[in-house]
Amino acid sequence: MNIIKGLLVFALVVSGGAGSAFAQNEDVFVVPRVPVQAQADTAREAKNIAQSQGRRRAMDILLRRLTVEDDWVYLPKLRSGVEADAGPSPDGKAPIAITTETLLALESGFVVYGEKSSSKTYRALITYRFKPEEVRRLLRASRIPYSEAQTRTALVLPVLQTDSAVYLWEPNNPWMAAWKARPYTHELTPMTAPLGDLEDSARITARQALALNEARLKALAEHYSVSQVIVAHARLRQQEGKDQVSVRLINGYRESGALAPNDELGELLEQETTPAAARTPANNFAADVGDVLGQAFLSEASGNFPMLAERAIELSIAKYSKGWKARTLIDYGAEAILDSTAFFGSIQEWAKIRSALVETPLVGSVQVSALSKRGAEMRMRVFGDPSRLVTALESQGLTLWTETGERWFVATPSTAQQYRGRRFLRERDRRRGLFGDADSYGDAARPIPATEVLEPEAAPKISN
Repeated sequence: MNIIKGLLVFALVVSGGAGSAFAQNEDVFVVPRVPVQAQADTAREAKNIAQSQGRRRAMDILLRRLTVEDDWVYLPKLRSGVEADAGPSPDGKAPIAITTETLLALESGFVVYGEKSSSKTYRALITYRFKPEEVRRLLRASRIPYSEAQTRTALVLPVLQTDSAVYLWEPNNPWMAAWKARPYTHELTPMTAPLGDLEDSARITARQALALNEARLKALAEHYSVSQVIVAHARLRQQEGKDQVSVRLINGYRESGALAPNDELGELLEQETTPAAARTPANNFAADVGDVLGQAFLSEASGNFPMLAERAIELSIAKYSKGWKARTLIDYGAEAILDSTAFFGSIQEWAKIRSALVETPLVGSVQVSALSKRGAEMRMRVFGDPSRLVTALESQGLTLWTETGERWFVATPSTAQQYRGRRFLRERDRRRGLFGDADSYGDAARPIPATEVLEPEAAPKISN
């Protein structure tokens, strides 16, 4: 396959409206391994009650996963059967009401694990999957902004500190066991625990993890092919018959997609021409080693540390994801059309850009108007503030920036360094460089109208 044919394969990024951009981002609509338990006159009745209760708890978890805490007053408490606390607001937000029939219609299926039953009891772990478009429609109808953009999966190192010792790879580390008991890969800030084999224990110790040893953490990140390592430091104290645990999720290592200015001119242009919202430190999500991403403190009667640990994990992750949600909320009440240029040096880089745009819910559609082996001219429809797209694409390992606020540019960080702040980004020079003479760049340099790339009628729909 020559390069132009390879580029044409990836020419159409997204088409067909807002829903099409979500095809590969449905993991957040899965709520895994919800514990259920019920007792009734018969085993079948107990099973139905338990599964119904689990479905309600799962929807509670999902709605709060997608929305910011300030809007939880508009969400029902399905597990306890309580309606939303707030009524309609002046800004158009309305409480969500979910009946039993509505809840069943929102569910697309479930999987049961570890099922145990007797003549009158039922117990299991159930993973529930909900219909993405139906859940989105429910939130849009109540005008509640939400996020479903995920960061790249981070590796978490669960370090437990007590008064007498520090634990990480030891078999008797209940904090590690709690992280492995259920998956946390469906969160907006997904995390996964390491295997904990002999190779892992040789790469880093508990004390090296707490000291944020850069070389050791980087080696671990490379071994697991992740861009971030989070040290989950739990400090456990036992006082007066209670287990008290304080948790800090600490950014131990992160390979950022942020772009450092490549020279003094680039830095000057960034300061003078980039909108403030697009270059605030807040957009560089959890960039610094040592940042505390989320923390929690819980205290319970001694004797059930696994339950205490699960609550501590969920609370600390919720605190961490709060900042991410604020940066990636989808607000369908605001749209922007961004004239954009993608720079790339290979088919692989163009495929990465395409994939990131497809997987980013903030992008409704992208129309490619011209294409060459160096780059593409595009028009993107974006929901909400474009600065949020900067953060969302950074989590996908891409850099999005603007020099004047009129045109936006996207590339991998290494490719972006070649172009950011250069005179080449002027309209005339940019198009001449991207779509110059065939003698200079080959046949692939010819501008390709969008209708030549792929007829709109024939465009593949990316559906849910």
